Amino acid sequence: MFTIGTRTIKTAIGAMVSLVIAQLLDLDNASTASIITLLSVQSTKRQSVIVALKRFSAGIAGIALAALLFEGTAYTPLTIGLLLFIYIPSMAKLGFQDGIVPGFVIIMQVYMQKQLTVGFIVNEVLLIVIGIMIALLVNLYMPSTENTLKRLAKETEENMKLLLLQLSRFIRKKEPIWNDEFEIKTAECIKNGLQVAKRSVENTFTKKENYFDRYFKMRSQQVDILHRAIPTILHLPSKFEQSDMVANFLEELSICMAQDNPAVELLENLRKLKATFAEMDLPKTREEFETRAALLILINEIERFIRLKTIFYEEVISKGE
Repeated sequence: MFTIGTRTIKTAIGAMVSLVIAQLLDLDNASTASIITLLSVQSTKRQSVIVALKRFSAGIAGIALAALLFEGTAYTPLTIGLLLFIYIPSMAKLGFQDGIVPGFVIIMQVYMQKQLTVGFIVNEVLLIVIGIMIALLVNLYMPSTENTLKRLAKETEENMKLLLLQLSRFIRKKEPIWNDEFEIKTAECIKNGLQVAKRSVENTFTKKENYFDRYFKMRSQQVDILHRAIPTILHLPSKFEQSDMVANFLEELSICMAQDNPAVELLENLRKLKATFAEMDLPKTREEFETRAALLILINEIERFIRLKTIFYEEVISKGE
């Protein structure tokens, strides 16, 4: 399906406005302002400002270098080659790679002019400023990502719930073969959530992290724990009383995945489960020993899983961040 994104719309409007302003000011090579705007519209506000500074610096550096080489030698293709041998590595060294293309456009205009005057320099600087400033202005509008982040958080919790229920059924020996469908879906939701959260952070100039950025990082760590824990129960020798106890707890955990659940009660229930395990009779067979050992490893990993949530709640939700 053909769709037009917000960035495309902003770029089209910005390029048009840049061209109109440059023409109203009767600037030579007015289309250059549109080109610079087109290159400067970015996906986040913070990125736009950084790119704008790099492009302005690279443009001014290009004019200065062109003045030095063209006026000092001659306006020839050989001079262009020499200039690029100096210009490209210098901009890369300074971290101004994003400004090389628009800077070279300005350099070529100096070359075509065959003469460098104060008026022409002012003309080129104005083109750079107009192109960059209009790009910054259109980038002031960024669509809200809050609804997308809430949806991804809900999908993440639902998939994690299904993953834990699957783990529970597997321990009860009700599923003979492990299916990693929910592992993959959960990881994909978290990956998308982290990307959207990062864009959200880069659209502000004050916060280094926001709520959802921390939330999806916490969920990512939890999924890593589950991914590490799952192999311990894939080859359980048999099913014993302890298997049902752990499976019951996983079912309880699966229905407590909500963001605003402090998980303190879950942690206490898990400690009680571990205490119950410790008070039970010692394993009577090798199979029971191996099963209980694997379940204990799983319980310890689940404890780390829950602790991540309690820490998140204490540091983020309870403080209202």
